[in-house]
Amino acid sequence: MLDTLIATSVFNVLLVFTRLGFAVMLLPGFGAAYVTPRVRLVVAFMLALVVAPLVEPVLPPEPESATVLVLLLVSEVLIGTFIALVVNLLFAALHLAGTSIGFASGLMNAQAFDPNTTQTSALILQLLTMMALVLIFILNLHHLMIRALVESYSLFPPGVLPPLGDFVAYGAQVLTRSFHIGWQLSAPMVIFTIVFYVGMGLMARLMPQLNVFFVSLPLKILTGLGILFVILPAVMLVFLRYFEDGLVRLSGL
Repeated sequence: MLDTLIATSVFNVLLVFTRLGFAVMLLPGFGAAYVTPRVRLVVAFMLALVVAPLVEPVLPPEPESATVLVLLLVSEVLIGTFIALVVNLLFAALHLAGTSIGFASGLMNAQAFDPNTTQTSALILQLLTMMALVLIFILNLHHLMIRALVESYSLFPPGVLPPLGDFVAYGAQVLTRSFHIGWQLSAPMVIFTIVFYVGMGLMARLMPQLNVFFVSLPLKILTGLGILFVILPAVMLVFLRYFEDGLVRLSGL
């Protein structure tokens, strides 16, 4: 009897670890490139040890055939990947805003190494991304990510084929909202760019001998940075509210 209990507990932990492991490998912050895969797997395994007893009533019994086991693991992988994908789609709003602000301020060509992706990206985008990640962990919003993973067991019980159509529809809905929020975050800089280029166009027409490019670029960068640091607190506040609301929606779906 003890052997059966131990085997069942190990199966439950491994089943929970499958879903949590794939999610933790891809979640923002947890899945950053500077966090080694070994650390991510350790975090996921520790979470699985804690979560497995909580979700044990909805876990299926250990399957007797290898085919059923493979199908069960594949469904867990799909669900964990879907949750991480939705969280990353929420984060896409900030990426769109950072890219738009970078183009509007003339600093898109200022590239630097990004520790999150191990690639080069715009400085403005790095600033917003790193600041958002720091605030997410300071404000304990990462707890909502873990809560969404735990609540997913009541929404998508193991052993039940995940609704792929609903996954695609919900992902498209989140991406649409992120696109809308991203443009809202960058709206002040976009408006500044339109007004600035209209002014430079009028100046070029009134003074054809003036080299507008060399005059406008330093002024654009300086003014853009000034506007950025004025709107930066509001940008972070709006994004964090959107991110929190998105995680709450994901928990209740």
